[in-house]
Amino acid sequence: MKFLIFFSSAFLFMVSCSTIQKEKTLADSINLDVEELKLDNGMTALIVNNPKLPIFSLYFFYKVGGKNEVQGITGASHFLEHMMFKGAKKYGKNTIDFIIEGSGGSTNAYTTNDSTVYYENLPSKELNMILDIEADRMENLTLDPNDFEKERSVVLEERKMRYENSPKGQLYQLLMETLFQGTPYGRSVIGDIPDLKSFTREQMHEYFKRFYAPNNVTLVLVGDVNNNEAKAMIRDKFGKIKASPKVLESHALIKEEAFKVTYKGDKIVQKKGESPNPIFMMAYPTYKAGHPKGYALDVLSSILGSGKSSTLVNQYILTSKPVATSMYAAHQQLEMNGFFFIGGDLIKGIEIKKFQQDLKLKLKSYCHSEITETNIQKIKNNYLVDLYASLDTNPGLAQFIGDRQSIFGNWEYYKKELQNYEKVKVEDVKSLCLETFNKDSVFVSVWNNHK
Repeated sequence: MKFLIFFSSAFLFMVSCSTIQKEKTLADSINLDVEELKLDNGMTALIVNNPKLPIFSLYFFYKVGGKNEVQGITGASHFLEHMMFKGAKKYGKNTIDFIIEGSGGSTNAYTTNDSTVYYENLPSKELNMILDIEADRMENLTLDPNDFEKERSVVLEERKMRYENSPKGQLYQLLMETLFQGTPYGRSVIGDIPDLKSFTREQMHEYFKRFYAPNNVTLVLVGDVNNNEAKAMIRDKFGKIKASPKVLESHALIKEEAFKVTYKGDKIVQKKGESPNPIFMMAYPTYKAGHPKGYALDVLSSILGSGKSSTLVNQYILTSKPVATSMYAAHQQLEMNGFFFIGGDLIKGIEIKKFQQDLKLKLKSYCHSEITETNIQKIKNNYLVDLYASLDTNPGLAQFIGDRQSIFGNWEYYKKELQNYEKVKVEDVKSLCLETFNKDSVFVSVWNNHK
């Protein structure tokens, strides 16, 4: 799942409607009334009261993901995501989903390279109940031996569905393996098959106790709640749970240098898969989340590959001799590194090597022809609409502030982001465009007729 998807490219500026008023930025116009609570055990809670409807969204951002794993227990974070729904000391086997859905709510979770996130949407009267459930499984997850083995089979089947039997899944994993070879980001978040078959309950329990602790999580609550009552509930449910003495040590062992790409020269990797026509992705290494150069790259990705009027669609699809049926571009920023990628579905019979060379040349030419003030302003306008829409819902706002607290340690980091997006100019995008597309690239493709 993409980090900073809430922005993965995101911003706009606003001008004052009076010559007397001081010019305002978007950061000035967004006032988020977030109340912070810090428990003695290190847990951070962020609460936003939104009385529009009698419902709330509750998110738990655990700072643990694929990058925290080592060989032998790859897939541990994702596996524990599954086991967290299987029951704990107070709320036993297979009761969590039943209780939440029976209360008119919904629940789900996801695991990424950098984090694991659990979330619920429920009527306001159920807040105490769901906090009790979350505290129980944070402290007392059962890891029942029978459920453990059953879930091992479920995860192996999920991996087969998402990767081995999915051409697009194969393609993405092939890209990550090639681009980030030898780094934690080069591994599958679901895990390597030998590890999934062999890791033990004891290994998972140790991993759980290390990372599932109050000093490694951010709780975000947004909705129709009384802030004082909510804080009292959070203190009551989570205040006595012990912090993990090992989690800070574990995070300190993760060094940015271990995530740098090391390949030299353009890499072209082809793999046989079930796609009848070639599907491809081409990537260039960039910068980690929050890097000053990332904002111009976000804008560039939208100019080239976002929407029906984007450059890649016009150049490769809406022509007299199309070579693709879909084209896209995006800038992915992870906590320790990032990459700019282009992908799509090609028409049968296209010569892959020739296409790759043509695409590389065209990308460099776009740095001069496509980056205009008009195109940048259009992208910024689109961002503004998307940003306001996301902040208008409980889940959207919870995700927005939770991501920033989890990655940057400060939910108000969006103000810095917006200032940086506001500063993006034509010359910035052109400069980053040339810098990026003059690097060595990784090109991967999957289809069932490659030789």
